[in-house]
Parts: sequence; C-alpha cells; structure tokens
Amino acid sequence: MNDIHFVKSIKIENFRCFDSLTVNSLARVNLLGGDNNVGKSTFLEALEIITQAKTKVDFLKIIRDITYRRQGKNRQDNEFDITAYDKDCFELKTTNHRVFFEIQLNKTISIPEDKDRIGEQYADIGDTHQIELKVNNDSEQISQSRFIDILNNSSRSGSLRYSHDSKLNKNINFITSTTIDEIRLSSLYGKIVDLGIEKEIDRFLKEFDPRLDSLVIRPTERHSVFKIKLKGKQQPVLLSSMGEGLNRYVAIICAIWKSQNGHLFIDEIENGIHYKKYEKLWEIIFKTSKEANCQVFAATHSRECIEAFSRIAEQCDRENIKYVNFSRAFDNPDEIVATVLEMVMNLSKKKD
Repeated sequence: MNDIHFVKSIKIENFRCFDSLTVNSLARVNLLGGDNNVGKSTFLEALEIITQAKTKVDFLKIIRDITYRRQGKNRQDNEFDITAYDKDCFELKTTNHRVFFEIQLNKTISIPEDKDRIGEQYADIGDTHQIELKVNNDSEQISQSRFIDILNNSSRSGSLRYSHDSKLNKNINFITSTTIDEIRLSSLYGKIVDLGIEKEIDRFLKEFDPRLDSLVIRPTERHSVFKIKLKGKQQPVLLSSMGEGLNRYVAIICAIWKSQNGHLFIDEIENGIHYKKYEKLWEIIFKTSKEANCQVFAATHSRECIEAFSRIAEQCDRENIKYVNFSRAFDNPDEIVATVLEMVMNLSKKKD
C-alpha cells in the first residue's frame, strides 16, 4: 500500500493557541494526549486544513466548516478566531503543502478607472482591513468584510464565491466529540456498501458486544434509520436506543473506510465508549486503518484510553503507531510543546 499522502511532519505558526509548533515522525495511527486546553483539537483542525486545502477556495470552505463546528448556532457572523492571540497571520506547512493567511491593516487600495465595470469587486472599497490568502501558489487579497461574507455564504462574495456545491476531498473526514447524526452516519456507511463489506462491519459489532448480530438499514422518505438486530430477537431495535458508545463505534469504523487512501480526524475518541471496550476499539482501528491505507489522528482526555492504546500498540506494528503528548513548557506556560513517542512509558502496564 502507498502511504505517500500521509502527513509525516507539520509546522504551525500563529494558528489559534499555537505560536510556533513543529511535529515530526508522525505515523499511520497517531493518538494525541495531554491535559485540557493544550491544543489537541486545534492540532486536528490544523491537520484538516493542511490536508483539505489545495486552493484558496478549499481553504475558505474548510474554515467555514470548522467555524460552524466550533460555534454552531452561537457563531458570531462578524468574528473569527483562527490566528493566535494578538497576531495577524498564520502559516501551516508540510513537506509538500503550504497554507498562508494574513490580515493586513490599513492597506491602501488603488481603484482602477474602470471600477464601474468591475462592480461588486470594489463594492466595499472603504474597508481597510485586508486579508491575503495563499495556498501553495494560489493567492489573492480580499477585504475582511468580504471574507466574512464568504464564511456566511453571502451572495456578496466576489471572485471567491463560496458554494455549497464545492467539493472537498471525500476521503478526508472529521469525527467530532458529539454523537453522529444518522444523516452523517448514512454518508459514512455508504462507502461500506460500495465496498461490499457489510458483513465485516457486522463482525466488528459482534466483537464489540456478543449480543449484537448485525446492522440493519431501514430507508425512509428523508434519510436512513439505523437499527441493530440482537441475537435471539426477531425485531431489530434502533441504534440510537443502544447508547452513544455503539453509535460512535460504528461511525469510527465506517469513517476509516470512507477515508480510504486519505485521512481521518477523531476528537475525544473515548466519548460514550466504556473503558473496557478501548482495547477492542484500538485493535480494530490498527487493523482497519492498515487495510484502508488511512492515516488516523485521534485526540483523547482519557488515561484509560491511552493505556489501552499503548498495550495494543505493543502487539502491533509500532513503527506505524505513535503517541503525541501535548503539554505546556515548564519555563513558559504560554508555549505548547508536542513530544512524539512510539509507546507510552509507564502507562502500558495493567493496573493492580
């Protein structure tokens, strides 16, 4: 299998909580750990941007998606927080890709004589806050007000018009820390159907819980409803009635295959899953990610999840499995550092 698309290293400058961070020696499966508020979720977002954004339009779409995901209905239409505190630019770089974003204040714009013909492009000429977007060799300057219009999907977005129909890579996916709704789950499961591996998912279900027999999909007028057939029971029950853990487990496995030859990002992977199931979850992630040639980055707050990861990693191909520990520098609490380890020392031993 070809892992040329994998992110082996990333350099982050002035992106949200990171002033400067370089992480090397990343692998196929990477678990991100550390205390609260040390940038694990932000690191996932930086990776999502650098893998998704091949053009400036891609960048705008993924920033919009990330902003909605973070703030939801409470999002302020005229605010965005993608640069580090008191900074006016950020940069993300890997060995073969670069995203640069800069806010330039009080920049003078010269208006050409044929501005009336250009029309909307100079409609907000009074806005002196300028933004430079540069993704690889694709660059353009736009006003901050137009940038916000694009994030809000306004029709007044000029040459960088955002469209719901614009396509990002389908083999790059992000699993949030919350329960996956069935519309999203249907999208993930569609890849399973395309590959003809429904029985493989059923086998994983049985390994996760011996009471489970198979996953049943019931189409409706609006979307599909997921049900679980239990052993010894004739009538299947709603997946949603089985608890958040099973929903998340199914979503993660389906998302790995949906991200075949791509990347999967999982925030707070442990949410809803009982700690006794962690080892089985990691066994399947290690196995399936290899088969699907998918690079996985998962963040966790759980010590038990890290311990299970380390125990199972010892039994697998450790060169392709890494633990990344995030912490604050001892001599500078504002600085975040990341240490890449092949295994988690002193955590792989089972408790007495």
